[in-house]
Amino acid sequence: MIPNKATGAGNNDATMVYKATFSTALSSAPRIEAWDNSQTFPAVDSIGSTILKEIFTGTTGNGSKPMLAGYIGGLVTAATKPGASWHPSSASAGGANPNLLKGSTNFVNTSVVPGAGEAIVFNISERAPSDATVPSTSSMNALILIRCNYTGAAPDITLSFNEGSEVTPSWTTITPGTHGIRFCNAGTVSGGQYKLTLPDSGTVDAGEQWITV
Repeated sequence: MIPNKATGAGNNDATMVYKATFSTALSSAPRIEAWDNSQTFPAVDSIGSTILKEIFTGTTGNGSKPMLAGYIGGLVTAATKPGASWHPSSASAGGANPNLLKGSTNFVNTSVVPGAGEAIVFNISERAPSDATVPSTSSMNALILIRCNYTGAAPDITLSFNEGSEVTPSWTTITPGTHGIRFCNAGTVSGGQYKLTLPDSGTVDAGEQWITV
């Protein structure tokens, strides 16, 4: 049900967090990108085009690094976990797995090419600095984009998040533009407040991710 938190989301040794299912076969491996979002949560732009917001440019407090990171675990039927504390300390140019996320400058890629009806699983992490803008009404607005290549008809992509466990996932469909991800403190309860408390210095990893309307 929504709202609910995504099991294992963030800088944890978990891969059964988010799932993308492709209705038709891809011609190459998909990749995960993040871009500016100009819409008001949970609405999203149809496609990302800029990476100007603070969530991508960073601040003095985090060495001007992107705050989002991603990891692709591969096909849901043979997924691998990222390991503990997998959020990279710096970005790799182009694609890597895991990697910090900043448009087409830094993104996550994988060698796995899903067939028709197959799905990949992935995790997302946010690491925010103490000097991030408060309130972050616009500076943290981002969209997650799954870029894929195909021949023939474009595949339908169904997004889901896990409400079960890493071993026994229970998948709930996410409707882009209706539902969105909020990066929150550990111990957040349904109904909010859906907030991430900044530290006095240094950075903090979002303890939970909640899917809400």
